[in-house]
Amino acid sequence: MKSRLTALLALLAVLGTAGLPASAAPAEPAYQAINAQALWDQGFLGEGTTIAMIDQGVNLTHPYFEGRIIDGYCFVETTSNYLCPNGTREQFGVEAASQRKLGSLYVASEDHGNMVAGIVAGNPTNEGPGGIAPKANILMANVDLTLDGILNALNYIDQKKEELNIVALSMSWGGYFQEIPREWLKCDTNPQLQEMAKILKSLRAGGVIPFASAGNTPTLDVATSVFPSCLQEAVAVGSVNNSNQVSWYVTMSGKVELLAPDYAISANTFSYVRASGTSAAAPLVAGSYALLRQAFPDHSAEQVLSAMKVSGTAVDDVIRKNIPMVNLNGAYLLLSNTNPSSVQTPVLASDQVLNVGTFNGKIVVYAKGFKGSTLSWRIAGKWQKVTVTEDYQAFDRLTSAIGLTVKIDLFLNGTTPAAFSKTVVTK
Repeated sequence: MKSRLTALLALLAVLGTAGLPASAAPAEPAYQAINAQALWDQGFLGEGTTIAMIDQGVNLTHPYFEGRIIDGYCFVETTSNYLCPNGTREQFGVEAASQRKLGSLYVASEDHGNMVAGIVAGNPTNEGPGGIAPKANILMANVDLTLDGILNALNYIDQKKEELNIVALSMSWGGYFQEIPREWLKCDTNPQLQEMAKILKSLRAGGVIPFASAGNTPTLDVATSVFPSCLQEAVAVGSVNNSNQVSWYVTMSGKVELLAPDYAISANTFSYVRASGTSAAAPLVAGSYALLRQAFPDHSAEQVLSAMKVSGTAVDDVIRKNIPMVNLNGAYLLLSNTNPSSVQTPVLASDQVLNVGTFNGKIVVYAKGFKGSTLSWRIAGKWQKVTVTEDYQAFDRLTSAIGLTVKIDLFLNGTTPAAFSKTVVTK
C-alpha cells in the first residue's frame, strides 16, 4: 500500500541560496570552525572510506565529483513520470547516481544532491574548497522520496556497507505523513516507520552511523519533528551560523545530538553555491566522522561517535545548553587517548559537566559530578593537576593579561573519557 508521505526536501532542509562568482575563495571558514586542519595536516582526508547519501543525485560531469562517486542507486515509483538514467525504474552503478535530466540537459533546479555531496567529498578546485573529506568515496542513492523509495535505498546501502567500507549515511531531507493520527508522527510509535528504523539499526550495528538533518522548522514540538532525524538510530544534526550560534531556523528538541556550520561553499548543478540549512550541517558531520574513522580504524563506530559528542564545542540554544558542535581536533585528542579494545565509549553521564571559561584574566575549569577524580589541563603548554573534592567545583588559574587567546587541553583521570581541547580569549 502506498504511503501517504509528503517529501519536504527543499522546504525543510534547505534555505534559499544564491550562486557565487567563479572567483570564490577556496578557503572555507566552515571547515576552520570545526578545526578540520588538525586532521588534514596529518594526512587524514577520508581515503578508503565511503559515505552513503540519499538525495537528488549529482552532475557526474561536475569537477567536484570526478572520481568521487563509486556507486549509485536509482528507484522511481511506477506512478512517476520520471525514469532512471537508463530508462528503467530501478538502476545500479555509478550512472544511477546522476542528477535527473530532461533529454540531455540536467534539471538545474534539482541541485540539492550536488550541494550535500560536495560538502562531504568534493574535489578542491579554484572555485570551491572541496569537501570536508575530499578523498572519501560517495555512494549516491537518487530515489523518489516516498517510503518505498527510501526503504529500497536503505536496503541497497545496507547490502553494500562491507564491500564499499561505508562508514556513514547522510540524509538531508525530511517529511511527514498526512491523514493519520497525530500521535503517529512520533517516530517511535509510527507503524509506517518501523521498517525504516529496522534498517537504520542494521546499518548502525554494522558500523555505519546514520546522520540526518534536524529540519528547518523552528519548533520544540516533538510531534511535528520530521523523519528520519526523529528515529532513535539516526543522529539528528542541527546547524550553527558563522558566529557559532544555533541557526534561528533549526528544529530543536532533545533529539539533536550534534551541531555543525551551515555555510560552506559547495557545488550546484553547473557551478558553486553557498550552502545553508540543516541540509548543509548533516553531510559536514558525516564527512567529519569519516575522517576520524580513517584516523582510528581500530576504534568502534560508537567510540568515534561518542568522542565527537564529548569533545564538541559547547553551544547554547535558547532552551537547551551545551549542545556539542563538531571539534575535530578535540575528537582526535580524545580518541588518541582512548583504548580501542575497551568496550566503554568516551561519554559523560547526564549529571556530569565539564566546561572551561574565563573571568577577570583567569582561566576557570568547572567540574560537576566528578568527586574523587583527577583533572589535569594544559594551558599554553603548562600543565596543572587537581583532585575534585566536591560534587560541584571550579578551579582557576591566573593569566598574564586580558585579551589573550589561550588553548586549553583538559583531561579526566589522565586520559578519558573527557579529554577535549578549547580555545578561549581571556577577559
